[in-house]
Amino acid sequence: MYGVLVSVAVNALILKYVLENEKENCECAMTWHHNFIKLYAPVVIFLAFVRLLFKNELDKAMNTPVFKVLFGVLGLVSMAYSITLLVYFFKLKLSECKCSKDWKRKMLIFPLIVMAVALILVFLITTVLALTGKKMLKNGKK
Repeated sequence: MYGVLVSVAVNALILKYVLENEKENCECAMTWHHNFIKLYAPVVIFLAFVRLLFKNELDKAMNTPVFKVLFGVLGLVSMAYSITLLVYFFKLKLSECKCSKDWKRKMLIFPLIVMAVALILVFLITTVLALTGKKMLKNGKK
């Protein structure tokens, strides 16, 4: 539940950031990345609320072929969205787009943080399981 709420908050800040750039006519920030984020961030926010409110129903729906395809497509678009956020962040940072400089710009690297934390968790869990398995094998042979 907390992950969904964090996702909603971060994506709301990202949407606010791109809309502010547009409102302030920040020309160097007006790229296709900006447009894609502006269109897809509300979708992410909406889907997060749907996931929060209808978790049990979605779990049941995942067993149907139509929803498997739908969620697969949404997964691919979400991956593209995450990559777009990162590319947009580095593009703005490297181009020294001064009018886009705002603390909210750092929210664009949220997918990178999530991936890093996920990789660290997978590494730690794998290491603990490997050590536990070796310990169990040693104790079983004695």
